[in-house]
Amino acid sequence: MKIVLLGNNQFAVSVAWGLCQLEAVSEVVFLSGAKSNKNRFVHPKAAVPTGLRDLVEANALSASDTKISDANSLEGLSGADVVVLLPPMGQSGFRSPQASKTTSIALARGFVPGIQQYASDAKILVAASPANYIAAWMHQVIGTAQIIGLGNGATTAHLTTEIANRVKVSVEDVMALAIGSDQETYPLPQYCRVNGIPIAQLMPETDIEHLCEAVRQRCPYTTDSGYTMISHILQLVSTIALDRNRVMSVGTRVSAGSASVYLNVPAKIGSEGVTDIVPLDLTNQQREQFKKLVAQSAADQS
Repeated sequence: MKIVLLGNNQFAVSVAWGLCQLEAVSEVVFLSGAKSNKNRFVHPKAAVPTGLRDLVEANALSASDTKISDANSLEGLSGADVVVLLPPMGQSGFRSPQASKTTSIALARGFVPGIQQYASDAKILVAASPANYIAAWMHQVIGTAQIIGLGNGATTAHLTTEIANRVKVSVEDVMALAIGSDQETYPLPQYCRVNGIPIAQLMPETDIEHLCEAVRQRCPYTTDSGYTMISHILQLVSTIALDRNRVMSVGTRVSAGSASVYLNVPAKIGSEGVTDIVPLDLTNQQREQFKKLVAQSAADQS
């Protein structure tokens, strides 16, 4: 499987190191687009990652046969199975919603012609923030359904960690689920379990309410989640490469009434990308929250 990493090359080195440990990944290509992308957010000197040589040598030391290369034209996308749009340079810490949109759209715009020409069948993972907004924009431009937003990884990780800490169990036993948009997140306590046991049997109702509120307050524009994002990317690539058919909460296209938007919802993911959206049994309050998510996203993504 060939993976092409677009954009932020220094961040991409860490992503590539993880990808090289996946046996299903045969090739990783760095593509900054500096020579073909006219946007001002990609600096020409960043075309080749400074850690590339070290990465190649470390890869050899770890006995990985994954081929590593960098490309300076959009032809590097040829034959890609998975394309990952990474955060623009400097997109960490506090970023206003509009600033994040502007920099990410500018970055994505330079790669779209190459994806259309050389990688039209590739699965596209959007790690740039705001992920659902960028995924919706790329869907409108490219017209493919295999675009997946990675905006819910930090929230799911935060929810999983909080449950483990409050119940005092290993995170290995915790399964957590939250739905949301780029602006809002809503944990679903009825789907959060510890080794199959609903958290309602392990935590008082007031503690669950406080937990949900703490997770909802976690803003994606003030969260520095580099390592979490890397982990999320590796999970998605592994799921696609090995056709594992895992259920994960990711940004995917949802139709609700007359609206069709990208939201973070549980979806079944395999070698073909998102194959199914998992139906949920929501409470009346959660249904109203879902309607709010759809309405907000419809206005934002239009």
